[in-house]
Amino acid sequence: MGKISKSTLNKVLLRTQGCQFAHNYERMQSLSLTYCFAPVLEELYKDAPKEERVNAMKRHLEYFNTHPLAIPFILGITAALEESTDEDQKDTVVGIKTSLMGPFAGLGDSLLNLTWFPIAGSIGASMCVDNGSIVGPLVMFL
Repeated sequence: MGKISKSTLNKVLLRTQGCQFAHNYERMQSLSLTYCFAPVLEELYKDAPKEERVNAMKRHLEYFNTHPLAIPFILGITAALEESTDEDQKDTVVGIKTSLMGPFAGLGDSLLNLTWFPIAGSIGASMCVDNGSIVGPLVMFL
């Protein structure tokens, strides 16, 4: 346990901020997800043969699509599983990662896109209409 350093996890978190830039219609976010997760795999497989590192990267290039704000949570769980499982149990890691994408997508879409953003927009709009204040748009975006 504790094979993954905090700086590596911070790199992953920083990379997730641009995870929407590499979509494709075959595998959706898998390329971005693998790019975000690469520092963890590089650290875990630094002493392993090149073939194992390549297989680890390929393992995470399978279809993946979820809400962008959920990706750091899913990658955190995946990192913990990658760190604690043996090489013959890595299919379980991919299975859990894949099974998390649907529920997190539903939560992100329903809680953020369909609830929080309209509420914040309504509050910001009412501040602009009632007071004529420029604070309204700032409140909406914050």
